[in-house]
Order: sequence, then C-alpha cells, then structure tokens
Amino acid sequence: MNDAHVINHIQSKIGGVLHICTETCCTQTMHVHVHKKDGVEHIRWARNNKPWMCKGTFVRSLNYVFICKKTGTIHHCTEECNLEPVPNDDHTLACPVSGVQWNNETEVVRSWKLTSKCVPTIVSDKRDPNMFSRAKDGTVLTQTLNIKDESCKREVHRTLVLLVCSHRRKCQELEKFHHGRQLGIKQVNRYMKHCRDNNKCITACTMMNILVTETFSKPVFLRIMSRFEPQIESITDHVYPIIVKLWNIVEMPRQIAFDIFVPAMLYILQRGIRVDGNVIIKKYELFDTILPDANTLDDFDIAKSTFTQTKNTIRMCIRKLLKQYSVDELKEIF
Repeated sequence: MNDAHVINHIQSKIGGVLHICTETCCTQTMHVHVHKKDGVEHIRWARNNKPWMCKGTFVRSLNYVFICKKTGTIHHCTEECNLEPVPNDDHTLACPVSGVQWNNETEVVRSWKLTSKCVPTIVSDKRDPNMFSRAKDGTVLTQTLNIKDESCKREVHRTLVLLVCSHRRKCQELEKFHHGRQLGIKQVNRYMKHCRDNNKCITACTMMNILVTETFSKPVFLRIMSRFEPQIESITDHVYPIIVKLWNIVEMPRQIAFDIFVPAMLYILQRGIRVDGNVIIKKYELFDTILPDANTLDDFDIAKSTFTQTKNTIRMCIRKLLKQYSVDELKEIF
C-alpha cells in the first residue's frame, strides 16, 4: 500500500469539493498511520481509529498531510508537490500549505525554532564583570580579573580537584585497594594450601610478601594524595595558560564546551605532543602520578566517548595548524 493509495482512500471517505490549495486556504494537519493485522494493512486516521491499532501493529506514518477546512481537499506534500511555491520569510520558495522547501530528495524546514536547536549561538556573558574581583563585603579590589579568563582558570582548577583529591577519587582508590587486597588474600590461601599439600613449612615473611605484592600491584594514589593536594593551585597556574591558549588558537568547533575540553587537554599534557621528534607541547611529568586511569573517567561523570572524541579533535586541529605554521613556529606559539 503506497502513499498515493492511502491518500486516495481517505479522500474518497471524506468526499468534498476537490480544488488546488493556495496560501489563502485554511488547512489543518492530519495524522495518518498505517497498521498491519493478520497480514493486511489498515489505514488509521481520525475516522478509523480501532482499539487494536497500537505500537505493536504500527508500520509507518505519512508526513506532511494536510486537509483544507473549507473544501475537504487533502494535500500530501512530497518532493513531487504540485502546488505553486511561494516565497517565505527567508525569501526562499516553499510549499504554501506545509512550508517545506524541497531540494532534490531532501526537505528543509525554514523555521528558526527548528534551526536554533542545531546551530550554536553566541551567548554574551551578562554577569557582574567584577564578580571575581570583589571582597566579601562586595567592594572591588585593586586587582581586576577578567571574567572570561578567570572562569576558565577556575574550571581548570575544579577539574583538577575532581580528578586528583575529590571524594570520588578517594572512593575509587579505596575500591582499588580493597580489590587488590582480596586478590592478595586469595594468593596467600593458595600458598598455604600448597604448603600443606606438600608438607612444607608456612613462612610468615613469604605470606606477607605475597599479600603486599598483590595488594599494591596497581599503585594506590591514596597513600600519597595528601602530598599533592596543596599543589593543585600551583599546578593550575602552570597548565592553565597552555590550555586556554590552545582553546583560543585552534579551530575548535564551538559545540564542544570548555568543561569537556579541559579533561581532554589534561590527558594530552600527560603525554605531550611530538612531531618528528620535536616537542610541540611539553609533557607534564606530574600528571603520570596524579591523574586517574582514563578508562575510569565515567566515575567522575566524564563520558568516555565524548572525552575520546574531544582528544581526537584537538589533535586534528593541531595537524591542521602544522599546514599553516612550521614546527618551530608552533613551539613558540604554545
């Protein structure tokens, strides 16, 4: 049952005086669905709505179906639309009934309500320009901080605190410790069983060695976390300029938010970026110790797929910059 057969069937049921609709006609949208029961397809519309017609029997729906309130004429707007197109508010020719502009085999709805959902817009910051330069009583300090730069710096600081010394990181490290300890106890039990089966002496030092080795087979950062927690501020001051500079220079798609860009850059700085043996972005050695495993970022509400995609996009943008600048010029920029 094709679309033309469905429309002709509904038109025969409605009757009315057929005519060609124009932009002056008052039309109403019709909901037309095709359902299947016992191998036979049935048309569901306002005058034929059976109780058995549900999601389980649904086959497909017809889009852009309109009925003229005055004459009862049905118009189904498709790429073969035979109505005379009229210019709309965007000065493009569109169907006078549906408002759809057909272009070969694709349709474009010219509506700001729909396009605004996909096209990123520039939002101006209306907050207090001295919000980061005020004392507790509200007076402005002599030092003036740029609201955009300071917001970015605080986002870098917030991300570092989250990944290095937050409650979530402590829970993650404790879980890692308990998992390693359980493995260590299992190995100790196997050692004791082996000694009993072979009539050998059980050595306490060997048991302790097995337990400690298995428990800390993966480094537990919790033991040294307190040493790095006071350094978060200085680490932020060191890496923040690099992150913001790269954010401003590279041709980043602006649909990637800065709070997603920051963790991706932190893990890029963990390894650095080299081109033909030349260091473009230096490796930050401390990140090897303090950052958690990238595979566990879901524990910090950082989506792994978005994180990986952002890292790849940053590297792609740097490769594009290499076509415009030499390696030495890029090293000076960063």
